[in-house]
Amino acid sequence: MLRFYVIATFASAALLGSTMAATVGGLNAAPTLATAGPAMMTPPPRTTAPPQFAIPVRLGTAAPLVMPATPALDGRYLRARRTASGYTLSGQALAKDACQGARFDRVLGNLFPPEFYLNQSRRPGTMGLMCVQRLTWVTVAPLMVASKARPNWVTVRTKKKAYRVPVQ
Repeated sequence: MLRFYVIATFASAALLGSTMAATVGGLNAAPTLATAGPAMMTPPPRTTAPPQFAIPVRLGTAAPLVMPATPALDGRYLRARRTASGYTLSGQALAKDACQGARFDRVLGNLFPPEFYLNQSRRPGTMGLMCVQRLTWVTVAPLMVASKARPNWVTVRTKKKAYRVPVQ
């Protein structure tokens, strides 16, 4: 068994050494041109490493778990209630099965009047379960929106239509 590991180590070192020599040799050598036609042409060897991208992350913070979402089929009992610091959205969404949850997502790029998507996504606790594909109404997770200038109404978009919900 030890002999197998020794042979595998020497083989991988030899392969790595030959590719490194070819790469270093390819940096200094002049490129060759094929003259026989398109069947004989090969792409030039890659001489640079792929770019590495670093994403800055503040220490001590964790990104929330965001599941991919699709628009809910329809909505009902949509309400927007005024609070001391803004308003709260609530209601129900028509989802394709009982394992789906629903949430309000803000339409990015739209400042005023506020617009929200009513999205459905798989609830994290039901990832391994098989659910019956049957339309069902699920309660939407309430969304608290901080706003100094509360609007008179907000728009909530679903797959079926857009609702104009008055803020009461």
